[in-house]
Amino acid sequence: RRMTIETVAVIGAGTMGAGIAQVCTQAGWKTNLYDAFPDGLERGMERIAAFWEKGIARGKTTPEQRDEWSANLTPVGDLAAAVGKADMVIEAVPELPDLKHRIFSQLDELAPPHAILGTNTSSLSIADIAAATSRPDQVIGMHFFNPVPIMKLLELVRHDRTSATTIAAAQEAGKAMGKTCILVKDIP
Repeated sequence: RRMTIETVAVIGAGTMGAGIAQVCTQAGWKTNLYDAFPDGLERGMERIAAFWEKGIARGKTTPEQRDEWSANLTPVGDLAAAVGKADMVIEAVPELPDLKHRIFSQLDELAPPHAILGTNTSSLSIADIAAATSRPDQVIGMHFFNPVPIMKLLELVRHDRTSATTIAAAQEAGKAMGKTCILVKDIP
């Protein structure tokens, strides 16, 4: 079955998370940006707004586009509210295994059963992160490059239990974000 993405939740509003939320919003999805720290969430939203303003100043985007994108982007301070209706969740928190395991365990409980759970990790085992959930087949690495809105590459990292449906949905999502996807195996 083909998956339709309407709502995306991005976990972590730092440099990477803010960039990922921005490209998700620009792809036309309702996007919830979550951060555990209110000031971090505020800085992430400011970073996105500044990027859009620069685009307008350079003639690359229009105020109408900015307004349309802004209407789809919501800062959310509660994890359950951020992921409760998400079709896809992309985690972009610091590279700390315990933190990622805790978050994926929470995502497993809070995100809808059909939701794809992506992690932006560039160094940790996807299989290890997936093991924190009861749905490892729906967990995939989605490694973006900085700055996310400009860099075209998206590395999709599959582990032994990632389903073909999850891979196909992640590839489709990457394409919708304007990314060139490469699929790689989960290796150190």
